[in-house]
Amino acid sequence: MEQYLIEKVFTMNQLKTLTNEIDRKGLEDVTMVSCQHFHSGIGNYGFELANNLRKLDLDVTVYKPQKASYNDSHFHDYDWIKGYSYRSLGSLHPYLLPLFIRKKLLFKKASIFHAHWFLSGLALSNFKKPLIVTMHDVSLLHIVESTSRYQDYYRWALRRMIKNRIPIIVVSEQAKQDAIKFANYPEDLVHVVYNGINHQRFFPLDEIPKNDKFRIVYSGGLGKRKNVGLLLHAFKKLEDRFKDIELLIAGAFPERTEYPRLALELGLNNVKFTGYLPDEEMNNFYNSADLMIYPSLYEGFGFAPLEAMVTNTAVLSAKGGALNEVSGKGCETFEYNENDLVEKASFIIENAEERKKLAEKGRKWALSYTWEKSAMDTFQLYQCYS
Repeated sequence: MEQYLIEKVFTMNQLKTLTNEIDRKGLEDVTMVSCQHFHSGIGNYGFELANNLRKLDLDVTVYKPQKASYNDSHFHDYDWIKGYSYRSLGSLHPYLLPLFIRKKLLFKKASIFHAHWFLSGLALSNFKKPLIVTMHDVSLLHIVESTSRYQDYYRWALRRMIKNRIPIIVVSEQAKQDAIKFANYPEDLVHVVYNGINHQRFFPLDEIPKNDKFRIVYSGGLGKRKNVGLLLHAFKKLEDRFKDIELLIAGAFPERTEYPRLALELGLNNVKFTGYLPDEEMNNFYNSADLMIYPSLYEGFGFAPLEAMVTNTAVLSAKGGALNEVSGKGCETFEYNENDLVEKASFIIENAEERKKLAEKGRKWALSYTWEKSAMDTFQLYQCYS
């Protein structure tokens, strides 16, 4: 991890020179396959990675789900993004989707195929063509958030990939160790490529409207793994301690979770659930914050803390999974303890100068994560397996 972050950050022209100097070994084109729409995390990964690989003069085509009812249809204006139609049929969606992908790509030729997540990987796993799969992490095996039936399906897909000796990409050293431990994935087939941050999407604003209250924010999912309950309990004590303070929680479908009810039971007066915020609003959201708190129990990578850091917002984060590895040196961390979270948040609230130093440290750290670097590392893996 240290070596990754101290390496020189290449410009795109330098990267092009490097790729031109490397023998491509027959690597002429890449076909990527996403199993999710581009407004999801996995979908965004596919778009950012493909876009930066194309800047290296690599011929990349991305196949993604396409439905008129989804608000990501504008991505199909790019001639290198192709759609495939599918039918969900409710809970059968993950079991049927690989069939639609396989049908679309059965006769497709490419130097190498790159599947994004296990559903796409499963669809291509018997193609007898060069294939690499980005698994991101294997948290479904050790963080229970789905039905046992779905977990069994996930395990079966991984066993099939292992049997076929399919290499996988994970997004942190922690995720690599988890893949070896929980999936018994052969170590020589597990490769770490850190995600990047889009620094044209996330950046400090020149002018930031001043808030009436000290603003704490959280962004991300609202499942049990995200541990938002700890944040709400801690905020109860912070609200009792500080007069002008507020908490904004950005995450889709809060009404489907226990958290709005918990906020009422705790008697919280200054908590707002924003619901889903589109990508174009997230930079303003982070810039509006005085402090970002991230209490997740496990992350294979963890985009949100880095996104906040790069906007020059101070971050207080838990250390679960890869959070300490990926973000720990750019933020203040806390134990999974309500009192520890309250004391560290209180110190940051009360000390403006320390908050400023923390924000500056975080931004410097987060700038090391670029999609250009991710693309170059992925390109080198293509070299090995095409």
